[in-house]
Amino acid sequence: MVYSHGYAGEYDKFAASVKDDGFSWAKLLPYMRKNEAFQVPTGVNITGKFDPNAHGFNGAIGTEIHSNNAWLFQPILDAAAQTGGTFTYNQDYNSGSMLGIGWQQTAIKAGQRSSAAAAYINKQSHERKNLDVLVNTLVNRVVANSTQPHPTITAVEFPGGKNGTMQVHARKEVIVSTGTMNTPPLLMRSGLGPEDQLKAAGIQTVLAIPHVDLIDHIMIGLPYQVNTTETDDEITRNATLRQALLEQWRKDHTGRYAEVSDSHIKFSRIPDGASIFDTVADPTASNEGPHYEQLINNNWVFNDPLPETGYFMTMLHFLSSPISHGSIRLNPSDPNGMALIDPGYLNEDFDVFVLRTALRESIQYMRAPAWQKFNATPHFDVTVADNDDTLTEFIRNYVGGGVHCVGTARMVSHDSNDGVVGPDFKVKGVDGLRVVDASIIPYIPSGHTMAVVYALAERASDVIKGV
Repeated sequence: MVYSHGYAGEYDKFAASVKDDGFSWAKLLPYMRKNEAFQVPTGVNITGKFDPNAHGFNGAIGTEIHSNNAWLFQPILDAAAQTGGTFTYNQDYNSGSMLGIGWQQTAIKAGQRSSAAAAYINKQSHERKNLDVLVNTLVNRVVANSTQPHPTITAVEFPGGKNGTMQVHARKEVIVSTGTMNTPPLLMRSGLGPEDQLKAAGIQTVLAIPHVDLIDHIMIGLPYQVNTTETDDEITRNATLRQALLEQWRKDHTGRYAEVSDSHIKFSRIPDGASIFDTVADPTASNEGPHYEQLINNNWVFNDPLPETGYFMTMLHFLSSPISHGSIRLNPSDPNGMALIDPGYLNEDFDVFVLRTALRESIQYMRAPAWQKFNATPHFDVTVADNDDTLTEFIRNYVGGGVHCVGTARMVSHDSNDGVVGPDFKVKGVDGLRVVDASIIPYIPSGHTMAVVYALAERASDVIKGV
């Protein structure tokens, strides 16, 4: 639920790569504001914790600054000041400049998650007569009325009816918004994809489309035991407490379930003179672009199970600008089943180097005097950071997915022979078909992908309407 757009330079890089200025920071900023309804809390002073000029206040998606876990606020900021370096204060990471530590913003409104389903679909389904939603319906494929060289998509096919399938025909266009993981298999089941995969699955090629890669933020945590009982670990352990908190939330959307477990977020770069740059080009668009992200969580976030006793906080890390790529392929023996997903995590030395830097920095940060009051003690073998080999092994054993996948139907310029969609969101070489979801994003954003998708979707709406 973290609401973060990324930094200005990466949108300008996006715009340059697709040769369309409409994807630049300046042109997308109005859509970011249009989407958002920033909530200024009653009775809480948040002056200096956000930049009003960076936000919208009347949009569909409610956002707010985290205000729970108050015990963490002061030591987080005090330790940042004591550590210095990359821990400079950033008033608002959604201002177009991300680097530094600041208050986290989340997509929460009135104690509830503010989601596309709640803010758009549910609202629109009551207000619009031209919107019908079929639930529990998995689309098999989109249907073309012809094959190469220039097919036109005219219908969507899904299970049902006397013959086992039904089709809904489009008068104008079909818009696919099935997400990074589902859009590629849907297109391939429709005969739109790499010819070798289609042939292996026994699917007739409607149009050969190049294979594109999966990109995800990579995540790893460092847990610390603390002497306060104000962490969220007891919620995980105690089923009775969980039920009581759930009943409270269901009653009036208040209590612990109305907020998240992290309050601050930090974006940072490895040093410009780092040795890895002798062999690898910097993947960021400018020196304003972060290589990694750190979150301070008020609970245990680690691959090992939560210990039966004790209270914990976690330094959580995301790789903001990974260069390792994975893939999504059809299962040739069951093309209608689950796709074959290879996330490709840590395939590149650069990604490992960045995570080593981030983890070592966090270990130093947690040694700041501000944490002594809470007896913050590492609940992992801190000596793994003493040399690169042991720290690399630790990272490979404990890393996980950030669940921010993009790029599997990548957008490119109209004159490119690569990619899947053009800057008009239309699938290249096909009439009557567009894709509007995270799969089209050509570079993984430095921020969490949710807010980026909202802004792109708002722009797509105008592009489709011809505004």
